[in-house]
Amino acid sequence: MVNLAQEIGVIQDRTARSLSYYCTEDIVGIDDGIVEQLLQVSTKNDHCDARICLHSGPDDSFHEAIILQYRKHYYRPHIHPNKGESCHIIRGKLCFFVFNDDGTVADKRVVGESDSVMYRAGVDRWHTVIPVTDFVVYHESKPGPYLRNRDSVFPHWAPDSLDPKESRRYMDHLLALAEDGK
Repeated sequence: MVNLAQEIGVIQDRTARSLSYYCTEDIVGIDDGIVEQLLQVSTKNDHCDARICLHSGPDDSFHEAIILQYRKHYYRPHIHPNKGESCHIIRGKLCFFVFNDDGTVADKRVVGESDSVMYRAGVDRWHTVIPVTDFVVYHESKPGPYLRNRDSVFPHWAPDSLDPKESRRYMDHLLALAEDGK
């Protein structure tokens, strides 16, 4: 049994950039109760992004996580060298973008809430997500291990998160492209 608030069946990764837990059990069931717990611990921590990793640690060869992200945050496009990534929406709606090497949008899909609920970016593809609803919870799957600073590479053509206004303009531009169907 997993309980995030009491840290039963999980251990918090205090080195992670977001509120993160690793499962300590071999058998893990994810249901609406766990999703609610993720929302509760996020709310208690100023509505921060949060995740529960279903694998036991960063060195595992296959990674699965239940991830909670908010519309108000910017998620910079990135690539995982030699890794693909799949997302299965559990709650909410997000726009998944895949980019060409020059930063042009190669594909975009709004997924979740009765639309298609899964999306995959292949190996070595630039990608990002933008939550469309206030928050989104999704199941992410990709190969491990987690390589810390070498796991994600960021492009020169997308803003970093240092200037919130620039980041917001870029997100709004991408969402406009998704709405226009271009």
